[in-house]
Amino acid sequence: MAGKSVPMEARLQVAFVSMLDAEGTVAAKCAALGIGRDSYYRYLRRFRARGVEGLLDDSSRPSRSPTATPASMVALIVATRQELAAAGWDHGARSIAARLRRAGIVDVPQPRTIHRVLCRQGLITPQPAKRPRSSYRRFEHPRPNACWQLDGKQWRLADASTVCILRLIDDHSRYILGTRVAPNENSHDAWELFSACATRHGPPAMLLTDNSLAFNGRRIAHAMTAFEARVRALGTQPVTASPHHPQTCGKKERDWQPLRRWLTARAPARGIPELQRLLDTYDVLFNTERPHQALDPDQTPHERYTATAKALPSPQPLPGPVTTTRFTVAPNGHVNLGRDAVTSIGRSWAAATVTVVRDHHDVVILHEATLIARLHIDPTRRYQDRTTWRPLLSERS
Repeated sequence: MAGKSVPMEARLQVAFVSMLDAEGTVAAKCAALGIGRDSYYRYLRRFRARGVEGLLDDSSRPSRSPTATPASMVALIVATRQELAAAGWDHGARSIAARLRRAGIVDVPQPRTIHRVLCRQGLITPQPAKRPRSSYRRFEHPRPNACWQLDGKQWRLADASTVCILRLIDDHSRYILGTRVAPNENSHDAWELFSACATRHGPPAMLLTDNSLAFNGRRIAHAMTAFEARVRALGTQPVTASPHHPQTCGKKERDWQPLRRWLTARAPARGIPELQRLLDTYDVLFNTERPHQALDPDQTPHERYTATAKALPSPQPLPGPVTTTRFTVAPNGHVNLGRDAVTSIGRSWAAATVTVVRDHHDVVILHEATLIARLHIDPTRRYQDRTTWRPLLSERS
């Protein structure tokens, strides 16, 4: 019978019987106590040698463990975790291992070993039911600039006012291409950011966004925005995520987590310029100093972004999709043509519902089966006067 299965009451009776009752056979005593002869003699010897203390369970831990993590390494792991946490960076086992290796530390334990060290130190709570990392299906584009992801996130300043952080990342490398603080999520600042990044790094082959009207209007307004038209003019194909499916832009959504942690570890910015300086600093550190867990071991986003040749956009501007939109004519006769263009078909059409069919810069305006006007939009101006019209076919009398 194993030692740990013998109740303490039976162990005490072994000592009691050995002191007060010398009569009877060992077999009878063992039968009365419900233990085996080996257990009887083992606890009897331990009692005679060490008294009552000998009846307690002996530790099965070996006296020495040559493969155990050295105390100096344990201290270094704990110190590195505290350093990463204080700076606002991820401080899990994989990040700690990468930080130690890049610091030139030899014989750095594997992340699993570091995780166990953190558990023994009481710094993390084990989660055995957590979904393993290996079970996720990860997709990334094969080359830099094959796909950029653009998104915006609200952030509060020190005075509790809200601004928007616009951010572009490269899908292949997670490289932060640029960040811009704007008063709100709008097409103007989105284009300024995209244009600056395209000038610095070259335009991408594809741009992935959510369905914000600042980026595209096809799903909500059923028209192409000025931002999307400008992107297409560079040969970049705009792509939108499925509605209510943020996983399509999963890399961009995940990118907000370390940024939020890093900003929270610092005093709130007192204005847009100060927040912009913080974000510029973060982008440099993220791209060049911090190995990314989704990349090859110890590889930073900058190293990944510069490791292979970049994908190229279309050599020709991409035509926009044909859109068909119904509009109510304004009291002054104005009709919205989409993408920040408007024209007037006359006050006689006020309150009428017309259909606007647009193919890039060519537009047709119809009322039921009546063709009202054909025009070619001048993209350099918003209001399209009669000089842009192909002949006016009819007017309401």
